[in-house]
Amino acid sequence: MICLKGKKIHFIGAGGMGVGALAKFAIESGASVGGSDAKCEDLCIELKRMGADIYEGENPDAAEGADIVVYSSAIKECHPELLRARELGIRIMERQEFLHEVASGFHETVGIAGTHGKTTTTAMLAHIMRDFGLGFVAMIGGDSVEFGNYVNNCKCDSDDIFLTEACEYKRNFLSLKPTVAVVTNVECDHPDSYESLESVRAAFDEYLSGAETKVYYVDGNRKGDRDIIAESLGERAVYHVTTTCRDCKISLGDELVCEFSFEDGCEYNYANAALAAVTASVFGVRIADAVQSLQTFRGVKRRFERAGKIGGTPVYFDFAHHPTEIGCVLERAAAFGKILAVFQPHTYSRTKAYFDDFVNVLGNDRHIGDLLIMPTYAAREKNDPDNDYDALVKRIKEKCGKNCVYAMKARDVLSFVRNNADGYGIILFIGAGDIYNLKANFVEKRV
Repeated sequence: MICLKGKKIHFIGAGGMGVGALAKFAIESGASVGGSDAKCEDLCIELKRMGADIYEGENPDAAEGADIVVYSSAIKECHPELLRARELGIRIMERQEFLHEVASGFHETVGIAGTHGKTTTTAMLAHIMRDFGLGFVAMIGGDSVEFGNYVNNCKCDSDDIFLTEACEYKRNFLSLKPTVAVVTNVECDHPDSYESLESVRAAFDEYLSGAETKVYYVDGNRKGDRDIIAESLGERAVYHVTTTCRDCKISLGDELVCEFSFEDGCEYNYANAALAAVTASVFGVRIADAVQSLQTFRGVKRRFERAGKIGGTPVYFDFAHHPTEIGCVLERAAAFGKILAVFQPHTYSRTKAYFDDFVNVLGNDRHIGDLLIMPTYAAREKNDPDNDYDALVKRIKEKCGKNCVYAMKARDVLSFVRNNADGYGIILFIGAGDIYNLKANFVEKRV
């Protein structure tokens, strides 16, 4: 267990969801916190309000005097602040190392891993735990409507729980060592970190193997029909989950445990809710009570989030950036009618690895009318013109005959959707990059 009180901690990449949550915890634990990010946006501003010294850009001198320097996985080894900290012999910890140190001070650590749905599942479980008075700290890898990316509901006793997302990027989740390991699903979402789906599965198997309690989905042969396995102390329960676009049923053997629906339901969100409820049962919450609690769950930003409307057509934003996620969100959007879709690819390596899958899911969806593709959000990668947005546009038009165009500038994207909104049931912006910055253009003003 690491003692943070009185320590000076510098966070590089403080504006990231994971690093930012750790910075909040450090502040509340009595540490003097400083940090930097390439852009000081909402989370950095929030940290400043909490008393942290956060600045935009790079300043090697800022590391001086720190007891610990924590950095995001996205930070390159040549970052000036990281280099200076090494010169000074300061203790340096990558985010997942620091996360493990923090988690080790709690009675239980719950890690929510999986290719899709882990942010929503983590936020759902935090909602349930708070409703039932459990003592916990939660670090959420997204911006939940209730909690943002962090909530501290600790009772400061021996039963407090640490809840966090566990990301498989660079096999980072293997550092966490949770006592309760949860897996939503397994696909390859980081082709820059894994050479094959088999290597991804092996990493998830290793993640599960070290935990005392394991809760994970086993996909069934039919869509909407799958099992959750809960293993603990030699006992094994198999919960059968049946999801439709209208409701969800959870059964244990021949016994129906509960049946529920949400006002704004969809199959993948019901699957997330079922997993959160079964995980809550590990801590003594009845599954039926847990799903009842989720009736007041308010969701996570960028997960099918309504932004406003153009004329009478609603505008939604979704974080989906993997072909499977895109297929799910398009199915959800189809309930509104015909879709005008805007997509921003996220990283060249992902586009290259799943090029044909992106073409199929976007080009062959019968509910999409007009499709606009924005320039790739490079994130940590260098430009790859062979696997950029214009290559996707060309292939979709050739193979699928879809009305597909691209726009390089934000003003052209906005002009396109405004000029073509008539006759559509929904306008859907899809992607995990800076496409979300366009949301402000559609927010409805309150009178």
